[in-house]
Amino acid sequence: MNIFKKSKMFKTATAAVAAGLLLAGCSSEGSSGSAETAEGYPNKQIQLMLPWGAGGDSDVIARTINKYLEEELDVKIVVTNMGGGGGTIGAQEFMKQNPDGYSMLAGHDSIAVSHLMGKADFSYDDFEPVSLMTTANQLIATNVANDWENMQDVVDELKENPESISFGASIGSTTHIVPLGIMDSQDVKFNIVAYEGTAQRTQALLGNHLDLGSTTIPAAKEYMKANQLKMLGIASEERNPALPDIPTLKEQGIDFVNATNRGYFFPKDTPQEIVDVMDEALKNVAENPEFIKEMEAMGVDVNYKDTEEYTNYLEDDVEHLEGMLTRQNIIE
Repeated sequence: MNIFKKSKMFKTATAAVAAGLLLAGCSSEGSSGSAETAEGYPNKQIQLMLPWGAGGDSDVIARTINKYLEEELDVKIVVTNMGGGGGTIGAQEFMKQNPDGYSMLAGHDSIAVSHLMGKADFSYDDFEPVSLMTTANQLIATNVANDWENMQDVVDELKENPESISFGASIGSTTHIVPLGIMDSQDVKFNIVAYEGTAQRTQALLGNHLDLGSTTIPAAKEYMKANQLKMLGIASEERNPALPDIPTLKEQGIDFVNATNRGYFFPKDTPQEIVDVMDEALKNVAENPEFIKEMEAMGVDVNYKDTEEYTNYLEDDVEHLEGMLTRQNIIE
């Protein structure tokens, strides 16, 4: 049994005990329900933890959402960037915050990846999911000086010479899943090289010190326009309208789809009434035509899921990742 399953068993037992204590507490004199806790929420500024550096695509997307969310809630949202550890350092710090609705985490798939790969001792069930907001499919980038024109060229070369092509990734984070997923689909092997964050990986690609790396449209657009990087494929079901000439991996015979799915979390045990208020506000943002237009311009899909749908999605995500990581002998 892996660490994630052990963790879930422990948390289930703990939750059952906590539920009993909560029911007992609710029957005592002077106890106040969570509805009272949520009354008037929000009435002061909200702190948003962004566990990546400033200026990256996660930062840009979160700040764009914030602009509209502040209008919905009529309060200021202050961003704290805390990069490092593939998102684990900021997420770990966030877990210390009070579950009062005034601290929120911008998170994505790296939470599950880091846990499954042993880089973090927490996973999705250590937070309160609120809403999924956006999806940005991963692109495979290389320097324009390289001869590969598509991912089929890369696969063919790897079959002739295993590990001859380097692929940069933040080990234990979402970008690590991209080369692993291609390897899983095609029975080939990359030389996976560790790079912390999109900026460092992009600089290595620009200098041609690295053969391949995954990126997203917001992070790659300026380098494509400057004819410094070329995209060999996109890990989506269909071509992205923002880059209609880039073929999907599936079109190239690689049965692998991958995206960075960005959503919002509260600390564990935040009252459901507060979660509901934030979920409704984020839903309104996701349906705002101006917000949708801004995301489309970035090549990012608005992919809103409410709290229940997001929770179910996260459970499925862990199961999918666990299967692939097991097949690749990353976990047992």
